[in-house]
Amino acid sequence: MTTTITAVGTDWDAIRMPRYLGLAAAAHLGDALGTVIVEPGERRMYVLVPPGTAGRWDFPDTHALGEDSYLPLPPASRSEPPGPYWLTPPGYRWKLTDPDDLRSALTAASQPPL
Repeated sequence: MTTTITAVGTDWDAIRMPRYLGLAAAAHLGDALGTVIVEPGERRMYVLVPPGTAGRWDFPDTHALGEDSYLPLPPASRSEPPGPYWLTPPGYRWKLTDPDDLRSALTAASQPPL
């Protein structure tokens, strides 16, 4: 099974971020975290969010992917490297992360420890 390149912006958008930031935000999100793809070679991850989010997304150290963007989509069973893999797999349907929840988690993850 190989990774495929898939168009973004129809069923979902994606927020790309450094893996360290994404993992810290994922810890803050807990069960609210939706489907996530990790690209280990690039040390980044993609959190899938509702379509249309990219047009209004702005958060430091992240990049929104919407229409006219593409994303490496791992095989459904890949949950570890090599290559892109699912941190949280899509299951029978794609669970999308709420953009407001993601922004709050990224804000919390970006704060220096006390």
